[in-house]
Amino acid sequence: MEKLGTLLLAGMTDDSTSLDSALSTAIESVAALHVSTCDVGNPGTPSATVLALRVGAESVEWLVLADSTIIFDCSDGLHVYTDDRVSRVNRSQHEAAVRSKVGTEAHERDVSKLVEAQRKIRNTADGYWVAGADPQAAREALTGQIPLNNFRQALLLTDGAARLHEFGLADWERILEIVATGGTDGLIAEVRDAERQDPEGQRWPRYKTSDDATALRISIPAHDLVDG
Repeated sequence: MEKLGTLLLAGMTDDSTSLDSALSTAIESVAALHVSTCDVGNPGTPSATVLALRVGAESVEWLVLADSTIIFDCSDGLHVYTDDRVSRVNRSQHEAAVRSKVGTEAHERDVSKLVEAQRKIRNTADGYWVAGADPQAAREALTGQIPLNNFRQALLLTDGAARLHEFGLADWERILEIVATGGTDGLIAEVRDAERQDPEGQRWPRYKTSDDATALRISIPAHDLVDG
């Protein structure tokens, strides 16, 4: 999915192109590169979450697709946007998967059943959306804008990096405080520490002990926000 990110970034440089349009074009281009050698229509085709942010002259545009979060720290408070649609579907399979102990055969079986059920409704109107081979997914992304004069900083988190919130160990304000003092590495270190305390997922039910975790903090120096 590195190629997807490269093409998305290239499309985002054109301010006249919306973020979802840039993502749609990037998805379509990547799919075209593989259509002759891969079954890109297969529900199990590689896919990715997408977080995008673009700072313009008057606003900060954002996009979230597939199980990730953007936290905006603004002069009027926090604005948090999460695409949690995957967690709203296949509830019976989800509950079975998180009920069994991580690392057991029963857990592996239950997670496999969940994945199979999710693939059947991936990138459909009745399911959830993720960046795979279907450019329509980009049109289903959550998008919006924050006035630039209201913006202070933003924190972009994959679901694995947001686990302190998922576990009920920190609210969004506290997560920003952790990043302010220890950086994004400090945040992920605290996530990993919590996961080690509950390796079987009994205190904090989940699909696996640790998940991929990516966090990115973006801020704009105050002098750059002054007119002229």
